[in-house]
Amino acid sequence: MRLVILGVGGMGAITLSKIIAQMCIDKGIPVRSSEIHGMAKKGGLVEIQMKIGEGKSGVVLKKTADFAIVLDESYKDYARSYLKDSEKGLIVLTEKDKLWAVNQFGDVRFANAFLLGRFIKSQSVFDKDDALSVLEQFKFFDKNKISFERGLS
Repeated sequence: MRLVILGVGGMGAITLSKIIAQMCIDKGIPVRSSEIHGMAKKGGLVEIQMKIGEGKSGVVLKKTADFAIVLDESYKDYARSYLKDSEKGLIVLTEKDKLWAVNQFGDVRFANAFLLGRFIKSQSVFDKDDALSVLEQFKFFDKNKISFERGLS
């Protein structure tokens, strides 16, 4: 599986990639990733490319990704350029989703768990228990679990 995660510095794109990588490790699936986040601290693009169960490099070429997870809608078109099919596999965090996380928990970063739920629902390699076993290790598991389950629904 080839996956690209796009976000803005401070939104938790790297954390989301680490959760997915840990799910791979827990299942014994090889995972490779490549991160680009030079301007992230200034609100710039954070781009993580991942290969799950294949390859020796984490680099994902344009038009080869199975999934693109987008934490900022302004990168939706850029994400489509990575996908095999420009509509299939696109998982986007909307402004409405961000607002829900802020209103519910006081922090937009809990929306990552929501996107994780959407990702789990969209593919067949991982299931709910794989994700929850990793999320349990986080300080705010209860909040992440609520957000994650919202993404599954």
